[in-house]
Amino acid sequence: MERYGLILFPETREAMTAEKEGRAHGFAVRIVPTPGKLVASCGFSLRYELVDEAALTALLDEEGLAWVALYHACRQGLTVTYTKIREG
Repeated sequence: MERYGLILFPETREAMTAEKEGRAHGFAVRIVPTPGKLVASCGFSLRYELVDEAALTALLDEEGLAWVALYHACRQGLTVTYTKIREG
């Protein structure tokens, strides 16, 4: 079983800047297409390790980057489930 987080953004620019800032601060993040089951204003999300969630969201808030919601994903075989944790 694999678990990870997703941050959804209202605009592509925010997703790209979040990836750049996250990597610059040592977080293991990458832009991924937003899964079809989830709704956001742009089609990109930021995938991150769950242990980094508090520090990463604090960084995004500090940088003034808008985000829509946080989800925890759980992949088991070919099935992925998403749990909404909070809204931005």
